Amino acid sequence: MDATEWDTRYRLAREAQAGQAGRLWSALPAQIVQDTVSPFPPGRALDLATGDGRNAIWLAGHGWTVTAVDFSAEAVGLAEAHAAEAGVSVDWQVGDATTWDPTGESFDLVTVMYLHLPEPALRAVLARAAGWLSPGGHLVALGHDQTNLATGAPGPGDPAILYSPELLRSCIDPASPGASRVVRCETIRRDLATDPEAPGDGGAVTFALDTLLVVEV
Repeated sequence: MDATEWDTRYRLAREAQAGQAGRLWSALPAQIVQDTVSPFPPGRALDLATGDGRNAIWLAGHGWTVTAVDFSAEAVGLAEAHAAEAGVSVDWQVGDATTWDPTGESFDLVTVMYLHLPEPALRAVLARAAGWLSPGGHLVALGHDQTNLATGAPGPGDPAILYSPELLRSCIDPASPGASRVVRCETIRRDLATDPEAPGDGGAVTFALDTLLVVEV
């Protein structure tokens, strides 16, 4: 889907709630993201492909100074409204995760959540994101695993854009500048009743399978 199509989805989410700041996604990050990031000391964070802002808002509420980027202006508008409701400040920017550049800035944390792209584009995004980390910083990426297709859980149906531990691990070059290293990369099970990606997930299907990548510099 391109930015125009995502604009339509986010606009419909807002209109479905009579002009209020509707949600396509859950209000909180996936539990594994919260558990992974909570031990990190707050610093400067970048949330790429932020959508309607759930990860960025949670980070800002936990002491991080956050920049958040998405190519859907409608999504960023919703994110701004959600942030105002939460009483937090985030630097919201409209930009494409595949081309956006921080103009020399570095970050203590970069999050990339459920960004599903053709493999060459995904490799480029993750490699660039790892290169923006400050010493001691972390990259955390999460998305639907290829094995999620067999569960019947929500998520993209095209296996070509789904994740696997092998794929995400191979996106990080340990010989790259900054000497990034993979500290965790695995398929995880997410309970749809307690940890849905979007409102309404669950029902007969009780869990989804995601791939988690954690990189440290």
